[in-house]
Amino acid sequence: MSTPNAATPSGEGGRPPNVVLVILDCARAKNFRTSGGDRIARTPVIDGLAARGTAFPRAVAPANWTVPSHVSIFTGSYPNVHGLRTFRRGVMVPDTTATQLKRSGYETAMFTEMVHLVGGYGMEEGFDVRRARRMGISDEQRTVANSLLGHANFLYSPKVLKLVETLPPLITPLTMMNHPQEVAYKEDVCNQYTLDAFSTWLGARSTERPFYSFFNFVDVHEPYELVPNGSRLDFLDRVYIHTPRFYLLAVPGLQSHVDWDALVAGYIYSIEQADAKVGQLVELLRQKGELDRTMIIVTADHGQSFGESGNVFHGCGATDSIVRVPLVVAPPAGMSVPRRVERWVSLCEVDSWIRAAAAGAAPYDAEGHAPFPYSVTAPDSTIVYCEGGPASDPNRSLRGIRTDQSWNRRLLAAFRQDEKFVLDLATGDILYWKLTGDPDAVEPTRFTGVEAQRLRVEVFRPYEAQEASRESQAASHPAAPEVALDARLKSWGYD
Repeated sequence: MSTPNAATPSGEGGRPPNVVLVILDCARAKNFRTSGGDRIARTPVIDGLAARGTAFPRAVAPANWTVPSHVSIFTGSYPNVHGLRTFRRGVMVPDTTATQLKRSGYETAMFTEMVHLVGGYGMEEGFDVRRARRMGISDEQRTVANSLLGHANFLYSPKVLKLVETLPPLITPLTMMNHPQEVAYKEDVCNQYTLDAFSTWLGARSTERPFYSFFNFVDVHEPYELVPNGSRLDFLDRVYIHTPRFYLLAVPGLQSHVDWDALVAGYIYSIEQADAKVGQLVELLRQKGELDRTMIIVTADHGQSFGESGNVFHGCGATDSIVRVPLVVAPPAGMSVPRRVERWVSLCEVDSWIRAAAAGAAPYDAEGHAPFPYSVTAPDSTIVYCEGGPASDPNRSLRGIRTDQSWNRRLLAAFRQDEKFVLDLATGDILYWKLTGDPDAVEPTRFTGVEAQRLRVEVFRPYEAQEASRESQAASHPAAPEVALDARLKSWGYD
């Protein structure tokens, strides 16, 4: 590891730089110019930040859905260390970046459109100011459809799934009831509230203390506005495009009715909307005279899948479309950083970069390494991991979904040099890709039996051993706090 470059502290009197961390919920790497492949979205603001900072084209999310990934980003630790994989309160997670910076004299503020981040799971810790359009709302409260049907077990029963498989248009009533309200909910939380709240907070500050502000924008989260893409969509086309994720995963053949191209067009449009929102944020910093002394980080908590390997959206599988994310860092004036870092990078490293910058150093060296390791030491610095489990832990899966469905199992992905591995923790099988292109478009090699066990030891043992150590330590502390599933989120099948 090379020695970090010296940095000129930003601001008068060597004041440490401000830090702004932006998460674009559900943004996948392959549609960004800084890291992607095909169908690149127009993101002039993010491209501009990368042009004066660093692009990380090989960034990997720590998990494939919101809660565990954010906890990892906020604590610098993989899920095998912090252990929060579902809607549980009382889990003792490591100190957050906000907590660390608050101790160092920073003002801290969270502005989020994603309600789970202010749900009491520990991600709010360290933030003095917390602003969200909806506070403490459950999935069940989001729409009438969720409220009426969230506990209707028959909707998840094998008989209903078989009926929809036999006659796909039977999905129409549920789609027509659910989709319009999901759109209304998204429009409500995706308005100007967070940016207005930030502007007010920024304008009211009367101190020269540096600040750390976190943003989560959900523009890139489903559902999507359909935009003209050269194809005409009839009534049923729109029904299938807006079908709830569970049925697209659970009903054989239903995905074949979806116009994925049209859905991706709407997704691209949403990325462009999010980029414009980042532009407003940058302009607010400029107007307040804070831009030149602020380090801005833009990334995502996970990506989004549109049928790749049978996966739909996120919280299932470990395809590149889900686990690889955009990542750019624009430093404050006077801080030297590399233009591009080509190695595999985990978002767990962001915490270390922020704390290095807050200490007056360059956040990372030419290879993207911080001057000190993650808050919680990574199991193996040559391998980057991502947990690809369902959006609940194995014992609290969605009602009606059986763990024999491959998309509902816990997976563990690993990236090493030009290789990708995915371990199925239910079967022990390992999928393997030699990375010469987009692995989502290439059939992997499957290893089973003795060969899979050999690879498991070679690639995954450091990660699994670290988790075993955490579980052993937890078991040795009988006075540990009570851990309970959030009762408010016992909806849409969580039990």
